Amino acid sequence: MKLKFNFDIKRFVGYLSLIIATSFGITAILIALPLTEKISERTSFDLITKENQYWSREYVLELQTTDTKDIEKVRNIIYKRLKKFKVEQIEIAKLKELSDTGNTTLLKVTINTTRDPNLVKELIANQFQVRIVTKKEDIDFFDEENQFAHLFAENYDPTGWDRSNFRNVHITELKTTNNTYSYFAIFKPWVSKQADFNKLLDEHKGEYMGIDTDGFVTPYLVPLEEQSVFAIPLSYQYEEEVEAIDILYNSGIISTNYTLLSETDLDPHIIKINHIGISGGFAISLLLTYLLLVLLKHDTIDDVKRAFLASILTISVYLAFLKLFNIPVDTFLLPIIAILIFLLIKTLVVNLDSVFYIEIGLILLFLIVKILGYGYIEILANHLIWLVVLSKLTLISSGWYLDKIKEV
Repeated sequence: MKLKFNFDIKRFVGYLSLIIATSFGITAILIALPLTEKISERTSFDLITKENQYWSREYVLELQTTDTKDIEKVRNIIYKRLKKFKVEQIEIAKLKELSDTGNTTLLKVTINTTRDPNLVKELIANQFQVRIVTKKEDIDFFDEENQFAHLFAENYDPTGWDRSNFRNVHITELKTTNNTYSYFAIFKPWVSKQADFNKLLDEHKGEYMGIDTDGFVTPYLVPLEEQSVFAIPLSYQYEEEVEAIDILYNSGIISTNYTLLSETDLDPHIIKINHIGISGGFAISLLLTYLLLVLLKHDTIDDVKRAFLASILTISVYLAFLKLFNIPVDTFLLPIIAILIFLLIKTLVVNLDSVFYIEIGLILLFLIVKILGYGYIEILANHLIWLVVLSKLTLISSGWYLDKIKEV
């Protein structure tokens, strides 16, 4: 007597994939749930909120001009710097009163943000005038009695080259002579200026040149051999610092001299909500909404189940991702995001013929908002771009999952 062993590999793979998908969904939901502080003894799954990270400060700048165009240019460049650095709230205003001398203007910069206070101050307080200089012949950089001579602009002669002669300054990591990597600022001249700049470097081969930034110089020994790039070493190690110096180099040239007169700490403006209570309320509202759609026969049961499952998965995976990767979030944005996800998925389910155009249109819209907006609008748009993609994936997954359940 022979025993027949029938093994349906296709059926087995189907069951296995269902088990894996179910496990993934339940895990994402458990991690995303509020007050799920720990679901293991080793890993914490807290939602990191920004409420305690906000600080606010008012800076007063004294501009050495009363010309409206010059004032507006300074204002625009400082605003551009802070916007690029993703400062959440920015307010720049010209004060009505002038300083005692009568030929200067006071500019007030008020910010409310979670970004690094020291770097924000650097972006506001630094004029960041950049010039190419060469060492004076009578200055000895190796004089033990003046060990910091190489750092001061008074020990260098101007060359007539400044930031305006370069189309941009590229910040990147390069390999050093000791086989490690450090950040460098690569100065890229305008095409029409390239030959003249190469000639300047040839004239000073083996000599000290430098980058004068607001009176302090980063020295540069011009190599004797031919070189293809003009790369100045930077003393920054952290990405946030590098981001700030990149912004200072490439956000416009401020020709008007100014100084920081004062800085005053303010009470931060924080939008607080009970995100735990709102999460529960939203879950109940979502359930009742889909139940009402079924009772009123507005949509088919299959469409409602697919949309409901996709909504739960999208929100759960999104929150789980924030928790697992410790990404700080403004909690007041979460209800807005959840409502928009619900509307998006509902729209996609009932407009299957136009899904592609709706998704592309929304991604382009949010990209434009991200580029043109700032602060909370930019943050929201950045999240929604990825959530449109995630919603598409969860809709496909939900349809597949429900079809597999029917086969069981």
